[in-house]
Amino acid sequence: MTVKERLTEFLNYRRIGQAKFSSIAGLSRGYVNNIVNTIGPEAQPKIATAFPDLNMAWLLTGKGGMLKTDAPENAIAAEMVPMLPISAQGGPLNDFVTSVKREDCEKIASPIRGVDFAMSVSGDSMAPEYPSGCKILVKKIDEKAFIEWGRVYVLDTCNGSVVKKIMPGDRDGQVRCVSINDDYPPFFVDLSSVYGIYRVRMMLAEK
Repeated sequence: MTVKERLTEFLNYRRIGQAKFSSIAGLSRGYVNNIVNTIGPEAQPKIATAFPDLNMAWLLTGKGGMLKTDAPENAIAAEMVPMLPISAQGGPLNDFVTSVKREDCEKIASPIRGVDFAMSVSGDSMAPEYPSGCKILVKKIDEKAFIEWGRVYVLDTCNGSVVKKIMPGDRDGQVRCVSINDDYPPFFVDLSSVYGIYRVRMMLAEK
């Protein structure tokens, strides 16, 4: 079942039409018909606020029950996370993380718990798995304790933030950054120039 089909099921349950749904949520007329793959991050908090009984995790992923009261105790519940006003490959994250207040950021619904924030991906070096314009949910890790090699991370470096697969470097204190797109060669980054490493927990495609 697609996101659009699940939303239609919810509307049928509530006995409201698409036009009324869009009006209540503050969305454009015909929004439901224009859904392609998923619900964009700009619309998620509007829907969550307008329909508090709707389980956003179910709507976005199909996990759990349609209504929050239907979800089993161990079901994944959606939570709102801040969307940083910067993209991966768009500049260093450190200044934003330390200076931007969470309450001042746009919020998007995360189908999973335990993430720090969301951000956009720019460029096609990680396509097709992480296309330009998609949103990623990330969690900061302690790189001195453990890095799971071969996984996708965001590295916040002094030269900007990059999203890459991380592999061991040629020497201690260094990591090898690998793109999914073969047109981009791997490169090395010294951990001494990294402000923080964030594990990519999930990708949310644009509508």
